[in-house]
Amino acid sequence: MEIQDPYAHEPLACPPLPAFDPSFGAGDVYDYEGTDITELDDYLRTTGVWDAMDYGVGLHLPATHELYAAAIGAHALPATPPPSPPPASSSYDDGAAATLDAYDSDIDASLRATERDARERPSPDYLDNGGGIDPLGRAALVAWMSGLAGHFGIDDAALHRAVSYLDRFLSSAAITTPVADLDYRLRVVAAAAVYAAAKLEDSAFSRRVNAGDIAASCGFAASKEVLDAERALLAALGYRLGGPTAHTFVEHFTRRGCGGGGELELVRRAAHAFAGASLLDHRCCLGLLPSAVAAAAILLVRVSLAPAPHGREQLRRWGAELEEMTGYRPADVYEAVESMYMLMPVDPGFGISPLLFADLNY
Repeated sequence: MEIQDPYAHEPLACPPLPAFDPSFGAGDVYDYEGTDITELDDYLRTTGVWDAMDYGVGLHLPATHELYAAAIGAHALPATPPPSPPPASSSYDDGAAATLDAYDSDIDASLRATERDARERPSPDYLDNGGGIDPLGRAALVAWMSGLAGHFGIDDAALHRAVSYLDRFLSSAAITTPVADLDYRLRVVAAAAVYAAAKLEDSAFSRRVNAGDIAASCGFAASKEVLDAERALLAALGYRLGGPTAHTFVEHFTRRGCGGGGELELVRRAAHAFAGASLLDHRCCLGLLPSAVAAAAILLVRVSLAPAPHGREQLRRWGAELEEMTGYRPADVYEAVESMYMLMPVDPGFGISPLLFADLNY
């Protein structure tokens, strides 16, 4: 079966990932903040990951931008019918609710303990250790992984997991290869991460797609490269593959509340879009806990869907809701909110009041 190439050009014929400078070594200082984001835009347009777009202070994924437009165009959350009066409770109902709450609390505690386990976390400074990849190069590689996932119908949950695998692998094992082959080797490892994550999230995936399909689609020499990279990846991760991601926590935090019904679904979808775009930013993936990224995404959804101006009482209500839902206050997730906001277009259609992060007696 012929596998169509999902990109505009063969990967091996693409320009090298931006900022993969052979002269860049461990002793050099990379000026990420001073980098022109259009360099990455040029690369991504050349490789066909997405079409040309206008960027301001940051980078965004097309799907996220489209969801912004749809959400902001509504200017308000859809109206939901008033809740029906609850039925008369019984001692059985009360006992079942208490059991459910206890079970839910156990899940929450387990997820939060796992995300703080050092064995489940990438090194926050591995991009500064001269391993051959920098923040801009990482962003391009993550965008490439997103294109690969989309080609094979791999869902967002697996993509979040794959990016986590990649960061953890590169934190623990520098790729030893000549500079000329570095781009190729990074793509092999990234593809192996996507392949491994897809199989974990979907047990039927390996019956639809095998390593040969991945290799053919990506332009690799042989399927053995993908399998060897997958083995090395799993060993480097200590076979710890099921830790929570920001996608996990968005699902977890929105399992209840947010008004229910269509409103809940809109909040969840928009929060997933924000969290998905954050994969491009190393600050969200390396320096922040996944639960904090998810909480920041939910807070941004609330701000983006409500018409301005935002009054003090509304800000206080959002803060109280966030703390009840996630355990975080707005000030706790300031860095994540700032990073995500910087990934948006020049005019995302809404602003963020500094009062949101002030102590409003939540």
